[in-house]
Amino acid sequence: MTQRIQFPRVAWIEQTFPRPQFDATESHIYDLLKQKISSIKALQEKRIAITAGSRGISNMALIVKTLVRVVRDLGGHPFIIPAMGSHGGGTPEGQLHVLADYDITPEKMDAPILASLDTVHIGDTEDNTPVYVAKAAWESDGIIAVNRIKPHTDFIGEIESGLMKIITVGLGKVDGAQTFHSRTADFAYDHLVQTIARKTIASGKILCGIALMENAYHETASMEIIPPNQIQTREKELLIQAKNLMPSLPVDKADVLIIEQIGKDISGVGMDPNITGRRYRINTHWQDKPDITRIVVMDITPKSMGNAVGIGLADFCSRKVVKKMDKRVTYLNAVTSRNTICSNIPLHFETDKEMLEQTLISLGYIPTEKIRLLRIRDTLHLTRIEVSEALLPELKKRPNISTISELHDLEFDGDDNLRPLPV
Repeated sequence: MTQRIQFPRVAWIEQTFPRPQFDATESHIYDLLKQKISSIKALQEKRIAITAGSRGISNMALIVKTLVRVVRDLGGHPFIIPAMGSHGGGTPEGQLHVLADYDITPEKMDAPILASLDTVHIGDTEDNTPVYVAKAAWESDGIIAVNRIKPHTDFIGEIESGLMKIITVGLGKVDGAQTFHSRTADFAYDHLVQTIARKTIASGKILCGIALMENAYHETASMEIIPPNQIQTREKELLIQAKNLMPSLPVDKADVLIIEQIGKDISGVGMDPNITGRRYRINTHWQDKPDITRIVVMDITPKSMGNAVGIGLADFCSRKVVKKMDKRVTYLNAVTSRNTICSNIPLHFETDKEMLEQTLISLGYIPTEKIRLLRIRDTLHLTRIEVSEALLPELKKRPNISTISELHDLEFDGDDNLRPLPV
């Protein structure tokens, strides 16, 4: 199938975005947490569960470690609960491994991590949806939910990905994740998130929520401690702010988007559809802006542990992706979420050069100098990206974009595989 064709030349550009930053020093985090938590509830001799999820959140290990210290200094006995639904392969060992990759271990946090998948059925919502909470968390004297507020990858609503989601799916372990996703054919996602989370909050077990937000540079933009009775209202407000802080691709239309890596630490579906504009929802596809004709994926992040869910959003992928894909972990995630198309393996070839040649051929005839190509590290890091020659005249007019390199060829190694982007 090899047909040697010419690739467009590319240049590095740099985008600038709004950059609010939180003072993420241990002393500042400690003072803020201690002041707020001590005013919510006395912790003397209380066993307090702290959630830790599967996403790659900036400063997460530092925040959890400092929170452990605060709880202990207030007289409590803290422990950590992996709150990630069926992620980590749906096993205690896998979930401990996920946290260890984020430097969250019993030794580094100075607190035990209780990773059992056992749950308690605490009741049903008004729609008769069963509500599950991790048994270890339910048997505690209080739960502190910690998560980043951000747009979700699968749905749009008043509440998307954040505190109520980690209470609903994360704390629900495999039972909660399966129950939640099994009801999405009958109820809207954000309706389920809100009704299930409200049931858990109403139990009195949630001590408070710690809402984190990030800027477009994957830095902590804010941290807010929210009393349980205010979580739902405040999260709706914070989601609006989070959407305004998101990065974006520099154009709304492109022929090819090369993504260096996807992974569960990057996004729930490996690559964020809010960035790529490409989604699948329960076997139904829709395309939003940006309109990308072909998406190519080069690798899976190590922290994804072989979970290649989201690869089905691509048209082509490298052989590295196929070799690294752990089908058991990926398919568990796909079946649990009922989003099976996202785990389909795309077209792939013996070398990256052949794969990219076939990608360009699949576009139909477009002169090389007019191919609109983007190359990014992943959908979290969009400040420095490579763009093809055809895009430069358009982008040079943007005040938030600067060109930082001369035009150059895509670089391949001696085995005809694309050299990875510098970190």
